[in-house]
Amino acid sequence: MKVFEAIADAVVAHGVDTVFGLLGDANMFLVADLVERHGVRFVAARNENAAVMMADGYARSTGRCAVATVTQGPGLAVAGAALTIARQARTPLVLIAGDTPPGDPLHVQHFDQQPYALATAGTFVPVSAASTAVRDVGSAFRAAREMPGPVVLNVPIDLADAPVPPGPVVAVPVVPRAPRPLVPDPADVEALAERLRSARRPVLLAGRGAEPAAAAIRDLADRGGAVLATTLMAAGLFAGHPYDLGVAGGLSRPLTRRTLARADLVVTFGAGLNRWTADHGALFRDAEVVSVDVDPAAIGARWPVTAGVVGDAGETARAVSAVLAPVHRPSWRSSDLAAGLAVADPFAGLVVESAADRIDPRAFIRICAEHLPRERTTVVGVGHFGGWPNLLLDSTATDRSFLAPWEFGSIGVGLPFAVGAAVGRPDRPVVAFEGDGSLLTGLGELDTLARVGAPVLLVLLDDAAYGAEVRKLAPRGADPGLARFPERDLAAVARALGLPAWTVTDEAGARVAFDEVLPLTGPAVLHVRVRPDVVQERF
Repeated sequence: MKVFEAIADAVVAHGVDTVFGLLGDANMFLVADLVERHGVRFVAARNENAAVMMADGYARSTGRCAVATVTQGPGLAVAGAALTIARQARTPLVLIAGDTPPGDPLHVQHFDQQPYALATAGTFVPVSAASTAVRDVGSAFRAAREMPGPVVLNVPIDLADAPVPPGPVVAVPVVPRAPRPLVPDPADVEALAERLRSARRPVLLAGRGAEPAAAAIRDLADRGGAVLATTLMAAGLFAGHPYDLGVAGGLSRPLTRRTLARADLVVTFGAGLNRWTADHGALFRDAEVVSVDVDPAAIGARWPVTAGVVGDAGETARAVSAVLAPVHRPSWRSSDLAAGLAVADPFAGLVVESAADRIDPRAFIRICAEHLPRERTTVVGVGHFGGWPNLLLDSTATDRSFLAPWEFGSIGVGLPFAVGAAVGRPDRPVVAFEGDGSLLTGLGELDTLARVGAPVLLVLLDDAAYGAEVRKLAPRGADPGLARFPERDLAAVARALGLPAWTVTDEAGARVAFDEVLPLTGPAVLHVRVRPDVVQERF
């Protein structure tokens, strides 16, 4: 048995049935063995960065540890942005990276992969000997699941082809240690309970880290007379609750914004509280802010807080509920507020105006709200365009059906994350919103989408520009033309790469396109030419 075969056995023993990647000298025989001997599905991307993003999307939509593989040198180097995104999102992911022979520092593809992996993924596990390969695979999976976060499993090309020493090679899955929920200090619990007793207009704000604790936070809100809100990443977590304000931040809706402005206490649970969540200080400016997080370093790191509680979100919410007598706040949790939230229309009051050859993006999103299936995975890429679906479309973080990979601010994430999510959850369609500039950074992944054949509707909101840069250049007197580009027929490009595609320039055309593309049974592209002068002010 060769080392790459032993690694394949160990990977499969960890329950892996899907691998994303791009072939090269240092990993192609590993991939061939995974496919031919083990029946693993290999999703071949056109770019290593996209391959790791696909794996990240797969992990986020399934909750499983994802696996990707790239070759040595440039293969790993190209994947740096995706690894950084996964690290900031704490995505459990193992990237099996080939490496050049340690004894050949002049190899054309040589560079020092360990510091690069530590700077991006954050964790590096080298396979240093044939006798330790299986153990090293186990260490990589354990680290990815326990941290959690991405891990680079580094396999030199000469070692991968070396024979495994005689003796039994048993690929025993390494079961990660289940972390014990961090119980908060009783003094901190009582202090938070006292703040809730004294507050007149409290808000409980949950982030993605609090998703498992949603029920406990809802119970605490009911007991403490608080209203509920979420960060963008946890959008829809409290959907259906009569006092769910929705997303807090720059993308808050008008009623949410007015309500949060009156808050005198905001308690965050598992939320990466930052300037966007606080809308640069425009939201809850008069409120005390208490942050509950398992990581003490995260409390107050990106936005000032009044106090912090180190503890698991669910454990903390339940502990506070246990010492808090029911509090009724009819002036805060009013019937008027509940009624307003129940009938709130995000499109009310919007004055939309489409040009002759370009649709107002808000008008298009309104048509999306009318036509898109409720049971779907929604992926929103990074860019000015992303403000419209995030602001106007209802999404839900429950069942891992909303992905906004905005952690690193990297463009080009929408399409690869959508492919990964679709591979991971083939039982529901994926609707991905992407911009023209973002798509053109990874155009080859249209081919990947066509080959995968998954039900993904890629919505391209095309303003023929990098819209965020145009918006920022012009007010300071710089030439916004630097961020504008010629119009391209992206629907024709998609069709050339094997995808059915429609071009949308007006509301009637949008409705016709949706009638033709839905229900979604395979990949499709809507190339939507939007007015470039419609600005999302709080993006």
